[in-house]
Amino acid sequence: MVSLADRVAQCVIDRYLKLPKRGKPTAKGTDSVKEEWTVLAGFVIEDTGTNELECVSLGTGLKCQHRQQLSRFGDSVHDSHAEVIARRALLVYLLDQLCNKESIFTKTTLPRQLDTKYKLHLYTSQCPCGDAAIGPLHATLDTDHLPQAKRRRTEHSDSVIANRIVRGHQGFDSLGMLRLKPGRADSIPTMSMSCSDKIARWNALGVQGSLLALLILPIYISSIVVGDLFDHSSIDRALNQRVSSALDSKHMPDGYNANECAVLPTSVEFERSQLVLKARNVDIVTADASIYWQKGLQASVAL
Repeated sequence: MVSLADRVAQCVIDRYLKLPKRGKPTAKGTDSVKEEWTVLAGFVIEDTGTNELECVSLGTGLKCQHRQQLSRFGDSVHDSHAEVIARRALLVYLLDQLCNKESIFTKTTLPRQLDTKYKLHLYTSQCPCGDAAIGPLHATLDTDHLPQAKRRRTEHSDSVIANRIVRGHQGFDSLGMLRLKPGRADSIPTMSMSCSDKIARWNALGVQGSLLALLILPIYISSIVVGDLFDHSSIDRALNQRVSSALDSKHMPDGYNANECAVLPTSVEFERSQLVLKARNVDIVTADASIYWQKGLQASVAL
């Protein structure tokens, strides 16, 4: 029998494969061909009455804009990591549902509520960046053979603890920290928090965001399904335990709670993941583009 996690992962991947090629990873170069890799993430609605799954939004991507690239007009996407793009698409889907007579919401008066027969699942082909990935990344990193300068950037420092917010790959021995994207210490800093921090926030406030919170009660993720770099203890600590240890549901507004989503592994492989391509012994490079799709769009949008 196929597990729920594998069904969720396959549901998102199947939808991805049906989308046009525009914006998807491809082979780059002529003389020296390199295969692009990316991360895929998507939200799936489960009908617990029929056990049917439906992918309602997805995104791919690895990039985010650094401080010098931000538009003063607010007309650019700052964070194009797959989980963030998928959630942006989910918000549009939820707004569309509010306008439909047959929707996932109950009652017609505000604030509306997600029908109890539905559950929301998040799939990501790779462990979310930030605190959740610290354990898996540290396990694969041999700091004894790193150059001295790079070793200092990845090891613990007093300033890391003092500031409480660090670059993604600094301070491997400092767990539970808020981390900025990207992880590389030689890149220009960004204003974007890691995907671990953002998903943890969704576990406290819901995925709907402040605007939709005026219209609907909070919607929480029932489970997160993770492909590559899966480490249950690291992901559970970063997404669940950090929230439950800081918040008491008894003192939160009506409808809000310190949600704890199930953390599930999947054996379903995403063909354009970093580890799958490495296993094929090909040269790889990070994908430049991201794609965005939500239910109702005839085709995906390349970012």
